[in-house]
Amino acid sequence: MDNITLGQIFDGIIRLSVVAGAVIALYKLILKGVGNLLMPIKVDLKDEKMSRLKSELTTFMYLAENGNLSTEQRILAHEDYDEYIKNKGNSYIHDKFESLVKEGKL
Repeated sequence: MDNITLGQIFDGIIRLSVVAGAVIALYKLILKGVGNLLMPIKVDLKDEKMSRLKSELTTFMYLAENGNLSTEQRILAHEDYDEYIKNKGNSYIHDKFESLVKEGKL
């Protein structure tokens, strides 16, 4: 067997370091790519949730204006409103909801 020199050991360490660095860089690149692919899905889910909340709140406000809102629906309306405001809903819903609360209908 041949003797292993100090230069060969350092050469092996350098090669292993390069391979490890390339694997880590590839791993990070793949994670970033997958994250970018999933981002539109996350945004669409938030938009869908806000649309659902807006629709439910509009229904609750219509029922409240006509005096047909049950106690359970009133509680649900306030929970949905809190969620809608937390996610920065539009001012029409906010103004109308607050108006109905002041009138005692909600």
